[in-house]
Amino acid sequence: MNAEQIIARLKYLLQEHFSIDIANVDGNTRMRDMGIDSMHVVDLMLEIESEMGFQFDSLNLQPNPSLAELSQAIEKNIKRE
Repeated sequence: MNAEQIIARLKYLLQEHFSIDIANVDGNTRMRDMGIDSMHVVDLMLEIESEMGFQFDSLNLQPNPSLAELSQAIEKNIKRE
């Protein structure tokens, strides 16, 4: 799974779980800009782990990650598996 596929999947999850209108969301969009707080990010990460079948080994994200930053963390952990 590459970065573009991961971002597309993240957009889908944001739309499904948080009712985010993803029409204007891209890789540079930050979580807070979509109304997603840190607790929602944790919920999203747990959903990603469950859906993609891995556990994050190490997550060094800034407090308000962009979709691209989140995608990079996911890609790093997928490659580790």
